Amino acid sequence: MNQHHLIFTMQLAQSSELIYGNLQLCYPDGREIDYLATSGCANWQRPGDEWVRGKGPIPAGKYEIPTEPYYLETRGVEGDFFHITPDPVVSDKGIRAELGLHFDANYPGSAGCVVLKNWEGWRQFCDRLASIADSEVKSLPLTVKY
Repeated sequence: MNQHHLIFTMQLAQSSELIYGNLQLCYPDGREIDYLATSGCANWQRPGDEWVRGKGPIPAGKYEIPTEPYYLETRGVEGDFFHITPDPVVSDKGIRAELGLHFDANYPGSAGCVVLKNWEGWRQFCDRLASIADSEVKSLPLTVKY
């Protein structure tokens, strides 16, 4: 792939502990930057939980995120939010909506969004996306794999 893109990977499993995975920002020149990330809540990160609204991880698939976020005051986000599209995500297993990429504020985990754990990594990610946006790239493909 000769464009900027993102790949989120995580091992789905039964666990009472929050499972973390990796969000990788890939540059056209082959450079890759990794961020500690998760999606879903503890006890809701098993295979099949992707369709449990408000608890399970983002469903596997291909998405887009804008390079410019908007601010959300919603508890758990309380900051910059990159809205993931398509929205909603629909399958014969369910519907997931209002998913995004943001910092993991407050209680660890998410209601289906991809969230970054470390504040410093989050700030660097936002700065890198702002730089990509400055080069007139409006959105990045995001691939979610389990």
